[in-house]
Amino acid sequence: MVRFVKVVVLIIIFSLLANILAFADNTTQPIVSSPLIVGTGEFGMGDGSAEEAVFGFPFGVAYSKKADALIIADTQNHRICSLNLKTLKISTIAGFSKGVDRFGFPGGGYVDGVVKKAMFNRPKGVAVAESGAIIVADTGNHAVRQIYNGKVTTIAGGKTAGYQDGKGIKAGFQGPSGITLNDNGIIYVSDTLNNVIRRIDTYGNVTTYAGKKDDNSILNEPVGIAIDKKGNLYVADSGNHQIKKITGKDKIEIVAGIHFSKDLESGYWSGGYIDGNAKASYFNFPKGISVKEDGTVYVTDTYNHVLREIKNDTVSTVVGGGVAGNKTDDKHITYFDGPAGVTYVKGTLFIADQWNNRIIIIPDKDKYLNPIKIGEDVETHAFIDNKKIEFLDVMPLYIAGELRIPIRAVGETWGAEVLWNQEEKSVTLLKGDKKVELFLDKGEFTIYKGRSMVSSEILENKLGLKVVQVEGQNIISIESN
Repeated sequence: MVRFVKVVVLIIIFSLLANILAFADNTTQPIVSSPLIVGTGEFGMGDGSAEEAVFGFPFGVAYSKKADALIIADTQNHRICSLNLKTLKISTIAGFSKGVDRFGFPGGGYVDGVVKKAMFNRPKGVAVAESGAIIVADTGNHAVRQIYNGKVTTIAGGKTAGYQDGKGIKAGFQGPSGITLNDNGIIYVSDTLNNVIRRIDTYGNVTTYAGKKDDNSILNEPVGIAIDKKGNLYVADSGNHQIKKITGKDKIEIVAGIHFSKDLESGYWSGGYIDGNAKASYFNFPKGISVKEDGTVYVTDTYNHVLREIKNDTVSTVVGGGVAGNKTDDKHITYFDGPAGVTYVKGTLFIADQWNNRIIIIPDKDKYLNPIKIGEDVETHAFIDNKKIEFLDVMPLYIAGELRIPIRAVGETWGAEVLWNQEEKSVTLLKGDKKVELFLDKGEFTIYKGRSMVSSEILENKLGLKVVQVEGQNIISIESN
């Protein structure tokens, strides 16, 4: 999967004075009292306070109970660092960069040994054992590494991509990027480019636990992986835009997410963005996953730039809103740009805001878990040929970075008959001798809260309507030819 990476400079930094820290042992007591941003937002590398620290596309996050710290895979800096949750200071644990790669980014390497001399290559996944040992999915080195007692060692795999079960360095991985472990020390790895989940026992034996390398219909580039209190695994099946649950060896079930059509150029299933019934929801390359004590599953829906939750068979957006950004307003609505890893600890969410080069910390409180919407929090006025469009329930909003408008409200105000075909999952508009059909499986509309939502591009190309958003105002003007 290829994506052009962009660096967004963060202009806003939350004032540390606004945060009253609460460090109670009660797991429901948030670690911070209000949202906090860690990192300047600039691409680079630097330790220091929350407002001084600098990251390079941070990806994985995990909590160390022993250190009371957040462990971070600072991917493009080829290092593992920690955020002390009492002092809110970032410090490097292991790894450093050397030179630059062919893209001009800091260069990585592969060196075991003392932490100050050890090297990684774009590590993405981190997990922490009860002993305090940090387990790393060293993605670019195709290895699983460990940081413990001041040394870095290789547990399994190493340097060369491959696919082989076996013990220790005899095993082969290809781009592992997610990792977790259970209370017995068994490690589970998202072996991303092999399309499988691997299991590493306490003796270092690597076996394939779920998926098949040559069958991406089962798992397609899995990334985030988490374990619940019953020992079930939850996987962000990124290439399939689904969340899956693994209850035993090769026992996989879909928890949320569907897909209809493939992108002919990339070969991937097309992603989408629909909340609601979990089995009818859409995701867009989800990368991170975490499970709360009550079974709530949090997912970073990376290319939709949102944090979503799965609870009671329902998918909801809890932070963000389908459009990339890097600001937080006075209502504590946070924008992301490619959120990656997520973990839930002590009533607090930690999110690696990857392309914004920062870590977002959000208390698990309703007033801070606010998805970005246009028209729901702010009144939006829409007109077609100077006739005001009345939206009965769902207002225009951003979905997957595009403004979407309820087609029935637009069509009926325009004077068209709007028909829904449940079997074909299609919308038909009839106006005079004009007939236009839109199909869900072709991506010509999405469904949000039971409403068919279309983009301005579809309105223009399919219906011949011109859509104009009035800059600086919540006004949408639609004109027919």
